[in-house]
Amino acid sequence: MAQILPKFTIKPGYRPQSQDTTPEVDLLGFWLLKQRTPQQRLLMGSSMNQNARRFAINCFRQRFFDLKEPEFARKLAQAWLGEDCPQHYIPTGDEMTWVQDSISLAEILHPIFESLNIPYYITGGVAAIAYGEVRTTRDLDIVISIIPQYLSALILELEQVGFYVSGVDDVVSGRMQTLQITHIETISRADLIIAEDSEFESLKFERRQQYQIPTGATVFLASPEDLILNKLQWRNFNQSQKQWRDVLGILKVQGDSLDKIYLKNKAESLGLVEDLNRALIEAGLE
Repeated sequence: MAQILPKFTIKPGYRPQSQDTTPEVDLLGFWLLKQRTPQQRLLMGSSMNQNARRFAINCFRQRFFDLKEPEFARKLAQAWLGEDCPQHYIPTGDEMTWVQDSISLAEILHPIFESLNIPYYITGGVAAIAYGEVRTTRDLDIVISIIPQYLSALILELEQVGFYVSGVDDVVSGRMQTLQITHIETISRADLIIAEDSEFESLKFERRQQYQIPTGATVFLASPEDLILNKLQWRNFNQSQKQWRDVLGILKVQGDSLDKIYLKNKAESLGLVEDLNRALIEAGLE
């Protein structure tokens, strides 16, 4: 039986995600995404990431056919991790493990945080996929609430389950707020961001939400409203079009389920009213 599609109304100011997409096609695509659960959207994103990795491996095999396996693995790691590739790092896995993407790292990290009683929430691209437009993502961004004395225990646990941890001295000293970790077997990265001591950050931890990821594990994600506000803040630093596209994608999928009163009140306190209003118009919500 054919699915009955709704009639779409294009509101003034509505903006498709890309210039070569008509508003009608854009509205249809996001209506279809609305029918999926966050877990289903994460599964779509994971499949997209894994297919991209398979394609990259095949291309590398053809391009660097003369390299021995350790050299090939190192070349792949350098391409995927770029400037974040640890010195002398050679992945220990194989093509079966290399296709695993950063979303799957959440299943490894969740029990570590739980065992050490470290509150956390996933943000960034992975959370944006769960709430909005499905896309590829390079790494996993996680905000953790941890006091400096417990950092050594966390780092030890991470290293024991196969992570290379960089930036330790800078984080322990307070010069940096992010632990960059690389899963040695799968060539997947995560940024562990030390939470700020602020009222807004405490509120984000209170509002975090639990969802299942494709592997079946249950993890914590930032709320969609807080993710929108985060991405609007990040965009102010670098004028990133990716952040703006993520914001529109979340707004288009979540729609009326969002707490607009909370969004607008926090946007006012954060100086983001103009950006939020523009995003709401371009997403067709006002």
